[in-house]
Amino acid sequence: MSIFIYLLLFGYLVIFAIVAVAVPAWNRMAPSDNAQLILGNYTNVLSALGASIAAGSGVAMHNKLKSLYERDKKLQDNVDQLHQKLDKLLRRNDIEADRPAEGSAG
Repeated sequence: MSIFIYLLLFGYLVIFAIVAVAVPAWNRMAPSDNAQLILGNYTNVLSALGASIAAGSGVAMHNKLKSLYERDKKLQDNVDQLHQKLDKLLRRNDIEADRPAEGSAG
């Protein structure tokens, strides 16, 4: 959804720049000082809105990545513990296999 907002803001700013260059060429159609002030403020507000959306999505992405890394670390710790338990069981089985059986004549 935010990509559409970015594209809309980008399109608006490009069109506004073209209009700002083209309109003064037609001197009789040039906007008044008040209109320029209002449109300039409108552009600043849209730019600030786009920046805040971008910053907000960046923070959200950072939080998601952080939680993903934490889950990955927990999973890796669990896998390491399983490997340790498995190695311990295998060593115990090897020791028991090397022992002579009870009750065998020898």
